[in-house]
Amino acid sequence: MKMVSFGWKKFILIQFLYVVVFNFKQVNSFADVRSTCKTVPNLTKQQLELCYKANDVTMAAIEGLEFAINECQHQFRWNRWNCSSLKGKSRNPHSSNLFNKGYRESAFGHAITAAGVVLSVARACSQGRLLSCGCDPTSHRKGLSKSLRESLEKEKRRFLDKVIDNPFIIDKNIERNFGIKTNEVLSKKKMKQQMSNRWKWAGCSHNIDFGVEFSELFLDSREKAGDLQSQINLHNNKVGRSVVQKNLVGKCKCHGLSGSCQLKTCWKSSPDIRIIGKLLKQQFRRAVLVDQSNFGKGMIVYNRNNKKRNSKSVKYKLKTENEMHNDQAMTTRRNKRNKMENSLFYFQKSPNFCEKDMSSDILGTHGRRCNLTSTGSDSCSSLCCGRGYNLVKEVTNQRCNCRFHWCCYVECQTCKQIEWISVCN
Repeated sequence: MKMVSFGWKKFILIQFLYVVVFNFKQVNSFADVRSTCKTVPNLTKQQLELCYKANDVTMAAIEGLEFAINECQHQFRWNRWNCSSLKGKSRNPHSSNLFNKGYRESAFGHAITAAGVVLSVARACSQGRLLSCGCDPTSHRKGLSKSLRESLEKEKRRFLDKVIDNPFIIDKNIERNFGIKTNEVLSKKKMKQQMSNRWKWAGCSHNIDFGVEFSELFLDSREKAGDLQSQINLHNNKVGRSVVQKNLVGKCKCHGLSGSCQLKTCWKSSPDIRIIGKLLKQQFRRAVLVDQSNFGKGMIVYNRNNKKRNSKSVKYKLKTENEMHNDQAMTTRRNKRNKMENSLFYFQKSPNFCEKDMSSDILGTHGRRCNLTSTGSDSCSSLCCGRGYNLVKEVTNQRCNCRFHWCCYVECQTCKQIEWISVCN
């Protein structure tokens, strides 16, 4: 009896220690999550709560903010405003005072960061880095554009024609790769149909829908005021996400012996950030200036859903010249409304960005490198704002006179390269 009693005490003690250690690890992991979330400055209360609940997704979103600002710097590298003030904001560009302004540049910043979050989260999902999402669960083929589907169908038919006419592939590989018995007597048409049914649209598509949803939760939660600026910021966030959704690309991979492409898997992929940056830069140039009269009760005047006109009777008659003019006017208004939905909005005219103004996180153009031979935005006359420039000798060390020695290493010399560059006063 004593031995049994001792055994039970030992078992209970082990279970107690296990519970204590397990709970201690849980407390530590939760503390780690909270400390990680607090390393990102100027997150709102809603963003912090979201970070505590989905720490891995939030960190992917922060990565998206970072490479969105890198792309912003690339797109505006030869403009007076070059996103440098956003780069130094400790992983959260929204802490910049520029995002509190209604400039055209602020509109671009909101759009590119919203797009960056979508791209980063969607890719992290497909890579299996996140616990709360995975590949896109929707049908891969339905998500492809019409032109891409048509081109892939043509390629599919062309491939199947070649396979059927190739006796070597038919005899040795068709049963293994396509599940068709070679001892069966099949017509080419029937064989082609069976092989076509085994064409797979697979792979791991980027989960754009989840990326868009999290981008809305993470960024749109900052805009709660309902005033003019908040409505415009929400609109510009939406434009950035829309550009990503409208520019998905289809990627395919061949499978088979010696690259014969006996089986092809295809999936949807998010576009490169460089493509998104270029498209948003075009939208930046065509951005729309709005004022309070363009908004009603804090909402944008245009309505996405066009109301159908009800008519009691339909009469087939020749249209008068006035009616044709009215139809053309309605079509023009409809096209303008659609363009407005995809346009960036701003409500304050931008400053010239020539001089330093830290209240708006404007660094000015003093010390910026300019192009003497250019007549565009990177020219010295434009970048230097009429202050003039200095020629500065720049010395850089580069590898030169490299030689390959057998075997096997490369030996190079270090050469000094002298270049005169123009720098704004």
